[in-house]
Formats: sequence, structure tokens, C-alpha cells
Amino acid sequence: MSAVPLTPAWTQLRPHRLQSKLWRTTARFTVVVAGRGSGKTEVSRRKLVRYLDVLKPWLDRNYVYGLPTYSQAKRVAWEQINALIPDSWVSNKQSGRNKSELCITTDSGAKLYVVGLDKPHRIEGIQLDGAVIDECSDQHPNTYTKTILPMLTHRNAWCSRIGVPKRNGVGAAEFKAAFEEGLQPNDKGLESYTWSSSTILSKEQLNDVLAQLTAKDAEEQLGGLWVAGEGQIFYAYSETDSVSETAKYDPNDIIGVGSDFNVNPMAWVLFHVRDGRMYVFDEIYIRNTNTQATLDILYERYGQYHRGGWMFFGDASAQNRHSSTAITDYIQIKNDKRFDEPKAKVIFYPTKNPPVADRFAATNAMLLNGLGVRRLFINPKCKYLRNDLMTRSYKEGTREVDESNKDSGHITDALGYPIHRLFPLRASTPMGQISTAVGINSVPESTVIATVIT
Repeated sequence: MSAVPLTPAWTQLRPHRLQSKLWRTTARFTVVVAGRGSGKTEVSRRKLVRYLDVLKPWLDRNYVYGLPTYSQAKRVAWEQINALIPDSWVSNKQSGRNKSELCITTDSGAKLYVVGLDKPHRIEGIQLDGAVIDECSDQHPNTYTKTILPMLTHRNAWCSRIGVPKRNGVGAAEFKAAFEEGLQPNDKGLESYTWSSSTILSKEQLNDVLAQLTAKDAEEQLGGLWVAGEGQIFYAYSETDSVSETAKYDPNDIIGVGSDFNVNPMAWVLFHVRDGRMYVFDEIYIRNTNTQATLDILYERYGQYHRGGWMFFGDASAQNRHSSTAITDYIQIKNDKRFDEPKAKVIFYPTKNPPVADRFAATNAMLLNGLGVRRLFINPKCKYLRNDLMTRSYKEGTREVDESNKDSGHITDALGYPIHRLFPLRASTPMGQISTAVGINSVPESTVIATVIT
């Protein structure tokens, strides 16, 4: 198979011995564990596309590129894979590139399905000639054995499973077992490959990503290494290093308010953001209360003297829910004119909540990133937040949050909402390099506004 560019999307890849070996291998099954931005996905996609041009004794040649969810398949993979396939292979650009079905059909009759394996019904019952299953740490257990493997049997089809090792991924144990099996001689035609991002990315790129990851996440996502899982969710928290008197109130600085709207308890954190760091200087943690009463406490503590403006953050459900009155939590905040002076307040609320794992990862990266830098500091008096950071945990042997203590989690959720909004970890390039947003901008001199973040 040739690596000759087929479209402008086939940019020159940096020469890499293991990637070249993966490209040339005739092994029926491969498992690739490698860091983000290291080229595993790009090489695998290109190999899959090149097979579309390989003729077989049968007319209906079928190939699959699978991600954990349909949303990922449509949002992340569809356009990128399309860009690799030349128009000359697809006679009818409209019907041959069917976006509604996420299916590409070539002139020679080959079909490539881009699928989310949370909804595998689109491909159930067909016989495959080849497949790439991506983000395998996040694939639901048994997805490969129950859904994909039966479709590979009759045509002696090939399959490559790829991904980043994730200690708490729902499919991590299954993926790791397959990887380790492929490292040893076996009779399944299975080969395993692994390499780190440092063999591909520049030092500057690596340092940029390291600054946004926890040390353990860096081992996984850049080093391509399997790291032992832990029960403590906020494992980067340190009573010695994360707690600091530098997290103190400044009447001239913007007050950020992170809110978990509950009646019992109501949990809010109060913070400033300076120079890319977050300083939590106070908390409000009250039982048997409501949003308006909590606003009263907030104003009593800081409102009469504060000159720096306000920013409020919370969860998506608060735009529809109310803790005691007939109006929603966010409308109560918007209507409270006490917080309009001397500068306007801004209310950020998501239309849907971010994944819990994303909030946890972003919080851990603020506590301690891959460069050993701490960017989140907490005043000693925030006893509820400190305790929750130390004790919130997963159920043993799972990535399921332990909810047995009904008091646990509320105040770290209140912290996680603004962190995810202000310092999110997100894939910024097709190669999966990670970038982050930065800080709070100055509060506008205007009327009360509510900004919806989608």
C-alpha cells in the first residue's frame, strides 16, 4: 500500500519507525497505545482510506471507523476522514458522501461507515473487510467482542484498535488486556504498538500541553503509559501546597461565584482569577436554605464594600429549577440589583453540563499540571471545600463516583463549573493536542447581562 498523497489533507508526516511498521504490517489485528498528538489516529485513518481502493472478489466491500459515541463520530471524525478521500473516487459527491448516514461510497462499490458504537445498529448484520476502532479506553466493555468481532469473521477482515491509555476509562481494562496480549507471541495474528508524543511533538508543543495536564494525566496522554488508577478523585490536591493565605479577598478584583444550587446543602465558592491562577478565598455552605437567602449572605459579606464586579457560574439545571420561589435560580441572581453596582454582573450558565470526567480532569490540572505547576489555591478557612477535595472518591475498582455520602460532592461541583468554563481541557487540533482558555476578562460597564455558554 502506498502512502502517496491522495488529497491536500495528506500532509507530510514526520518519519517515524513504528508508524511506518504499523503502515506496512500484514497482521490481521493490531492494538496501538500512544500519546495524544503522536500520529496514531492519522496513520490509522489513512491506512483505512487506502483499503477502499483494494479490490476484493465480492462487490460489497465494507469498512468502519468507530468512536465511542455518535456525537464524536459526527462532530470529530466525519469531515476529517472525508478530507482524505479524493473526489475522483466518489462519482456523485452528494450521494457518495452521505452526511446524514455518515457513509462514503466509492465508484468501485466500497463503503466506509463512520459510526458511534453507542448506536451500532447502523452496521449490525453487515460483513466487514476492515475497521479502525478509536478511543478504545472509552469504548463500553465488550463493544469489540460483541459488536465488531462477529462482523470480521467471514471475510478474514482486519481491525486496528487505537487510543490513549486512561486509568479510569470504562473500557480501559479490556483495552489494556488486548494491548498486553499483542506484546507477546500469540496465535491470533495480534500485534501491539506503542510510542510517546515526545517522539513526534516539538519541545514547545510538549511544554504547552504539560502546563495543562496533571502529572499522571501527562504520563497517560503524552507518554502513552498505563498508570494505576486511584480511588481519590482529586488526587492532585495537597493540604500543604494547595492551601495558602495568598488566596485572599481583594475589593477591587472581580469576584467569581461558583454555585451548586441545592436546598440541602447550598454550596458556593468565591474566588478571584489573576495571571492564569485561581484563588478561592471563601465558601458558603448552608443547609435548608435557598438561592435568595444565599444571595443575602453573599451581599452581607462582600456586597456593601465590593468595587470589582461579579461573575456567577453554575450548572445547567439551574436555568429551569428554582430552590424556593416561582422563578429560576439564574433569574433570581439576574434580578438581584444589589450586585449591579458599581459594575455589572455577568452570569455564565451552560445549556448542558460538561461531562463529569472533564470537570474532574480540569480541576486536577489546576491543582497540579504536568509541569509541576499549581494554579489553584484555597484559603485555609474553606474547610468544606478542603475536606471534599481530600475525600471525594470513586467506588472501589470503578470510575463511578461514590455517592453514599449525600453531603459529598456539592462544593467541589461548585468549584468545577467555573474551572471548566475558564480553564477547559479540550482538543484543539485534529491530532488531539490540548489547549486551554484563559482567565476572566474585565466586567463590562453595562446593564445586567446573562451570557449563555453552549
